Amino acid sequence: MLLAISSMAQVSYFGNVPAIADKLEAFRKTTTLFTLPYADYKNIDQFEQAIKKSWTITPYKIIKPEELANYQTSTDYSFFYLDTYSEQMDTIKNLNLVYGLKMISPTLKPKQMQETTLATVTLFPDAVSTLQIVFVNEEGGSKRATKSKQLGMLYNHSKFLNWSAGLLSGYLKQINDGLLMKQTRGLDYQFYNKKRLPELVEETLYIPEYVREVFSSQPVSLAQAPAEEQYRYKFKFVTNAVLDSLILSKESNIKYLVYTKRSNDKIISVYDSKDGLLIYQMFSFQAPNFSMNDLNNIKKTIKEIR
Repeated sequence: MLLAISSMAQVSYFGNVPAIADKLEAFRKTTTLFTLPYADYKNIDQFEQAIKKSWTITPYKIIKPEELANYQTSTDYSFFYLDTYSEQMDTIKNLNLVYGLKMISPTLKPKQMQETTLATVTLFPDAVSTLQIVFVNEEGGSKRATKSKQLGMLYNHSKFLNWSAGLLSGYLKQINDGLLMKQTRGLDYQFYNKKRLPELVEETLYIPEYVREVFSSQPVSLAQAPAEEQYRYKFKFVTNAVLDSLILSKESNIKYLVYTKRSNDKIISVYDSKDGLLIYQMFSFQAPNFSMNDLNNIKKTIKEIR
């Protein structure tokens, strides 16, 4: 049930799902352990800054992936780590990648623990990473061996386009506040903030460079929105490194876009870095590729609000 809900939003949390609601108090007493792809540990100070900016619900610590085994038999900890899950849509089986918040609790069976998912962030791997993970999944073998290979690939070799320290701070803000308020987000994948979004009429929308790179690699579409519907406000493409510095700055006050391709769907989100607030989100079913219409839809929404 939880994975079905999480598939509908880029960031999901499950604060009032009956199966989880009674576990939230136990979660609040844990220390949350964050793991990162190995390549990110060279920038651990930046990730520390990102987590500190948004995460207040529990104490936290950043550890290496191989250290997880030292903590996973204790109920004193909750965990953020990379994971995969399969989803069957008619005859098509999709493999989705997430950064998931989980906790463990004892079961009636001795020495056996139950794993509960409290939140997920949908990740957008590049083309090579997608092929590598799918290949591992199709190699066969036991579920445990396959999962181990997948996790090894995710932490050591995979690249996620919608992942960086600055972007993580926005994801964590949603999860932190949602769980604090004992809310569930999953079905409200289409959302806009009536006050913050119209501010883009006068402000610049910052867009990660990967969005332009993915857009440029797609076939050219002849379809074009009418002139009055086209996005004419200011926007700027920047690298993840530049975007991170803008988001994590103490004087941060920008609005930025995140594009997430999830199997055959896409999610367009806009955040306000001032407080990490999500101010716009649009889910497009069976339309995975970014297009200028995604920007045009933001303008259309602003016009409707005003």
